[in-house]
Amino acid sequence: MMGKGMRFPAGQAAGRSSCWQAFTGHITTGCVPSWTPTRRHLPRKVACSAISNAANESEADEDLSLAELRQKLDVALKQEDYSAAARFRDALQHKSVDAKLAVEDANRAFYAAFRSGNVKEMESIVGQGEHVQVVHPGSNCIAGREAVIESWRSLLVNVRPRAFKLALEDVRVWANDTCGTVTCVEVINADDSTGRIAATNVFEKQGGRWVLIVHHGSPAPPLKRPRVIQ
Repeated sequence: MMGKGMRFPAGQAAGRSSCWQAFTGHITTGCVPSWTPTRRHLPRKVACSAISNAANESEADEDLSLAELRQKLDVALKQEDYSAAARFRDALQHKSVDAKLAVEDANRAFYAAFRSGNVKEMESIVGQGEHVQVVHPGSNCIAGREAVIESWRSLLVNVRPRAFKLALEDVRVWANDTCGTVTCVEVINADDSTGRIAATNVFEKQGGRWVLIVHHGSPAPPLKRPRVIQ
């Protein structure tokens, strides 16, 4: 604060007085004086620019396939660009997890359609193309979407949702950005049959959706129960 009796050199008095009046005037009117960024504020702009560039690079990485990301990771490691390598590694992990979760969801949708006995639901999860195939237990390979759907129609017509129980065991999932596989054991408990089926399900990404292109089921041996010695 300016103390009473404080004196300024003649050349500074007018300037100090006008500055003080301007400042107090802003307080009185409720305004804040405008200011112009100086050199010391530039690092913040540089930091914001770096953050923005990093965000743009991460978004660009999301558009790359897993194979492209692996290739870029290898190149970055050879060039000892560890910052870029870390970014590609994180993008790989993120995209791999996303693909695996998506295939797991598609597998759940397939078995939900199976349990319901609803052909329309099965039609929505089965993919398009002549490479679509199914091998039901004890049958030959059926190829082509139309023939595969017809085989499911014949099978599902006998399914009674309340009486048909299907649980999964030993589920294993693998996926990349275009294809995924699930192996599992289907434990079936129905009106007239019970059993264990070793199943392989192959999924493909078509039009942005994961769909079933191969289902192969074959009888699995029963679980061995421990022998009880009396």
